[in-house]
Amino acid sequence: MLREALRPYGDERNPGSHSKLSISLPTDLLEVVKAAAAESGDSVSAVIAASLRRTLEDAEQARLDAAIEAQNEENLDWANAFLPVTARLWADLEW
Repeated sequence: MLREALRPYGDERNPGSHSKLSISLPTDLLEVVKAAAAESGDSVSAVIAASLRRTLEDAEQARLDAAIEAQNEENLDWANAFLPVTARLWADLEW
């Protein structure tokens, strides 16, 4: 299941250069990552990279969704503010 969730975020999306980094992870998390790597045939680094890509893309999507929601609320506020004006204009129209 983890393998399938991370597949779209795999290393083939960014075949450019790589940099080496030393990190510390909780032991139980590292065991999950190693198991996912073994199951998928990917390296531990590839699984971590795919997980980071997915997390960052999810965060960016959440930021965009929040901005759209805020804009929708603002648009609704403007529309509601102009309802009385619009109603008067419609009432004064000669059909």
